[in-house]
Amino acid sequence: MRAREIMTTLTFALTPSATLEEAAEMMTRHGFTTMPVVDTDGKLLGLVSETDILRVPVPPGDPDTGVMLDGGPRTAGSVMRQSGLAVAGDIEVRELARMMTDADVRSAPVVEGGHVVGMVTFRDVLRATAGRA
Repeated sequence: MRAREIMTTLTFALTPSATLEEAAEMMTRHGFTTMPVVDTDGKLLGLVSETDILRVPVPPGDPDTGVMLDGGPRTAGSVMRQSGLAVAGDIEVRELARMMTDADVRSAPVVEGGHVVGMVTFRDVLRATAGRA
């Protein structure tokens, strides 16, 4: 079995200009722990995880009105990790499991030609390997 057979076809991604609030909203609404950040052509630029968002201190101000006092970076592009695990669609699930475990990541984008075509989660890998010797 290969990654493309167990991946979720990408329907959601972030742009670098997406706010961290928008990223958090999208993650929680759709149950993602990590989301790809892509350019306008869908090319992978980086990844943003829940942890990346939570590490950014909340600036003083009033988040209800959007008036923040420090003016610091609060976008997906400012916190995304440019290095990370991205995999080809034809990678075997067992190899994918090893790579994800070694990299200590819970999800990875599936890329073809540099463009994100899906996401695979550790849960997808577990489902695919459950009961196999």
